Amino acid sequence: MNFDLVLKGARLATNPEAVVDIGIANGKIAAIAPELADAVAIEAIGGGLVVPGLVETHIHLDKSCIIDRCSIREGSLKEAIAETARAKRAFTEDDIFERARGTLERAILAGTMHMRTHVEVDPRVGLKGLRAVRELARRYRWAVDLSICVFPQEGLLNDAGAEALLVEACQAGADLIGGCPYADTQPIEHIARIFAIARRFDLAVDFHLDFDLDASWMHLDEVVRQTELAGYGGRVTVGHVSKLSAIPSGRQIEIARRLAQAGVAVTVLPATDLF
Repeated sequence: MNFDLVLKGARLATNPEAVVDIGIANGKIAAIAPELADAVAIEAIGGGLVVPGLVETHIHLDKSCIIDRCSIREGSLKEAIAETARAKRAFTEDDIFERARGTLERAILAGTMHMRTHVEVDPRVGLKGLRAVRELARRYRWAVDLSICVFPQEGLLNDAGAEALLVEACQAGADLIGGCPYADTQPIEHIARIFAIARRFDLAVDFHLDFDLDASWMHLDEVVRQTELAGYGGRVTVGHVSKLSAIPSGRQIEIARRLAQAGVAVTVLPATDLF
């Protein structure tokens, strides 16, 4: 078989003692064997470990590298959202693109090949973030699969114009839609409307959820309920869910089973540094 590229002298995590060649054809691994030839190009690995590309499931490229534009005194989530809201009023598409590009390039150089980035859409920033990150995805598609989840960081029903902008973003080609119910004055209706938009455009959903350590209440149950109501199992993700770290392990196991049954995936981010 003729290969476009052969990586010679590689080691795999499944059998690190063996040295093999990896043959690539049409952009895919076509063969793994001790000795492969007939390649357009050969790259000597020298016994280096070859592993699958890294996957980043939750990042915010549009507001990366803005710590110098924010004034943090309390260290609270409310303050962080407010400072970001103030800073993003001055965002331009070029500014977002350049900051995001630096972050994305560092991720690629560290081995990231798949990434989901959340992009804020609201009356303050409009669709600038979506347009900038879509261009970034186009330019770097040779190195990374970048999917864009648009969402209203500062709420939906309490932020006039945000819902219309989310719909416009979906019409413009966003890959997913997200929600942030803890930032809204009507969190349950917020969740319902995000699901409604998702169904309208046949998009998967990724919620920012339960981002504090008060385990006396959670929106997770409502997301699970509406996932099942919409028949959206396997198409819903929740991120942060820091409350899970503040409940007993037995209850955590119950919730994990419930999430698995409903088909809701979880990206857990620690909240230790924020609370």
